[in-house]
Amino acid sequence: MKPFLIKVDVAPEQSFKVRNNVNPLDYNQWHYHEELELTYIEKGTGIRFAGDSIESFGAGDLVLLGSNLPHFWRSDEASGDEAEAQCLAQVVQFRPDFWGKAFLNLPELSQAKELFLKAKQGLRITGKTRNLVRALMQELSTAFGLNRILILLQIIQAISGSTELSLLSSVGFSSSLNETETRRISSVYSYTLANFTRKVRLEEVAAIANMTPNAFCRYFKTHTRKTYSQFLLEIRVGHACKLLIEHQLPIGQVCLESGFQNFSNFNRYFKSITSLTPQAYQKLHRKRQ
Repeated sequence: MKPFLIKVDVAPEQSFKVRNNVNPLDYNQWHYHEELELTYIEKGTGIRFAGDSIESFGAGDLVLLGSNLPHFWRSDEASGDEAEAQCLAQVVQFRPDFWGKAFLNLPELSQAKELFLKAKQGLRITGKTRNLVRALMQELSTAFGLNRILILLQIIQAISGSTELSLLSSVGFSSSLNETETRRISSVYSYTLANFTRKVRLEEVAAIANMTPNAFCRYFKTHTRKTYSQFLLEIRVGHACKLLIEHQLPIGQVCLESGFQNFSNFNRYFKSITSLTPQAYQKLHRKRQ
């Protein structure tokens, strides 16, 4: 098995895999697999990477990731005895043709085929559809035999007929990464996540990728459809959002702990990404609590 190309092991008596209460950190590196992956976060927080999408995740999030879409989940680590801070999720992984290629080509399955194509960019599922799919996933976790197939088909039907879907990754994202490129991107992501709270120089990140700064800039933009500076900003703003929601820290402290050097830049970049000022963002989430 090549590094970062994950082989999903399915029991011989089953055609797809269901994992309950799985910590997404089990696959905490940039990886991909042929199976579609439906994930519901039961509890915990962190950052989800899917293609060129970078978003915070939390309890209640439901996403469908398509075949061979590079991704990984980074959970916020628990400190001390905070065992409750770990991420718990339910994951369903299935090949697009798990029921056979001939079955998938039936005209009645055209909507499902369209869904699988959309899922190659990653899909966020919300509203009533999320609630319905979550209930079906709970049934699926204890089902066996033919009932497993029927419930999975119900899940696919519910998602494929829904308007409560939004794309995660851009249509132009290049997922054709070979082993060396995948390892390089993974190293850059890991280094950035470990160092974003301080000033990160382009030269040091380029060295992690074993490239010159100019070559690294071109490489990163080609494979992620964004500049490294934009990627770093999204990581910092995502961390700031978490601090504003969970800890209700003073805005100035959030600015510094998120890696921003001055308050005016923090306000400007935060608003450009979230469409809200840090104060408005914190106030909005206080009302929801």
